[in-house]
Amino acid sequence: MTQQIKKIIGIAGMAVALVCVLGILPGFAAGLGRSVGVVQQVQGEVFITHDGEIQGVEATRRMRLYKGDTIQTFDDGRLRMRLQDGSIISLASNTKLKLTRSVYEKKKKRRSSFFSMALGKARFFVVKVLDFKRSEFKVKTPTAVCGVRGSDFILEATGTETIATALEDTELEFQSLAFLEEPPVILRDYEESVAGLNQRPTPPERLPMDQINEKIDQFIDVAPDKGVASDDDFVGQEDDLDDTGIEDVGELGEKMELQSTESSEYAEDKEIQDFKNEIDSVEPDDLDNIKEDIIETIAEGELPDFPETP
Repeated sequence: MTQQIKKIIGIAGMAVALVCVLGILPGFAAGLGRSVGVVQQVQGEVFITHDGEIQGVEATRRMRLYKGDTIQTFDDGRLRMRLQDGSIISLASNTKLKLTRSVYEKKKKRRSSFFSMALGKARFFVVKVLDFKRSEFKVKTPTAVCGVRGSDFILEATGTETIATALEDTELEFQSLAFLEEPPVILRDYEESVAGLNQRPTPPERLPMDQINEKIDQFIDVAPDKGVASDDDFVGQEDDLDDTGIEDVGELGEKMELQSTESSEYAEDKEIQDFKNEIDSVEPDDLDNIKEDIIETIAEGELPDFPETP
C-alpha cells in the first residue's frame, strides 16, 4: 500500500511537471533585466516565450516584455505592444517576432532597438527622436534588414521574401541580406519594395490607397492614444546598459542570426513523451484521481508540496 501511494505521488509530480512543460500553468515569471515594453492589446491566441525557455504563456494586457522575448501570434491572434520610447509595434496573425534588443536612455539621448521577424506581418510606428546622439531601430527578416529613425511602416516576411511598405511621413532604408555592401533602397510615403532570397530589393513602387488600406486593416490600430499602457508601466526600473556591440547595419547580418528551434522542439517532444510513458504505466482510475486533484489545486492557485518546483 505504501509503495502504491509513493508511486501515485511520484506520478502526480511528473504530471504537474508535464503541465509546466506544456505551458498550461497560470503566471509568467519576469524576464532578465529591465522591461523593454508592455503588451497593450491582445486579440485571439498569442504566446510569449522568454529567451532560452521552451514553453511560453498566453499573452495578456499589461504583460511586461523583456530582451530576448519571442512573441508568436496564431491564426486568429493579433497583438499591440508599446516600447519604452513610446514606439508601437502591432503584429498580425501568424507572426513570429523576437525582441532581440531594445534600449531607450532618455538622459543619455540614446536609443538602440533590434528585432528579428522570422515570419508574418508587423506594423512599426517608430517615435522620432531627432535630438538623440544615437538612434538605431532595425528589423531583420530571413531575407532583408530595414532601418529607420522615425517612421510608420509594414513588413511582411516569409522564408523566401520580404515586402517593405512605407506609410505616411516615412523614410526607410531597405537592404537585402545578400547585398549589405550595396547602398540601401530608400522608401518614402506609400512606396513598396520586395527583397527575395539572395536578390536585390526591387525599385520602389508607389501603391494605391486601397491596397495600403487593405494592409493596414490587418493590424490593431497603432495610434498612440489607442493603447492602454503608459509611462507608469516603466516607473522604478533602472536604466539599462548599452551592450549591443552593433554599430552599423553591416554587422547586423552576423549579430542577429535567427535561432533554429529544431533542437529545442526535439528536446521538448522527448521530455513530454518520457512523462507520458511514465503516466501510461499507472492504472486509469488512479490517473483520473490525480488529474482531478491537480486541476483543483491549479484552480486554487497553489501547487502540491513537492521538494522542488517542476
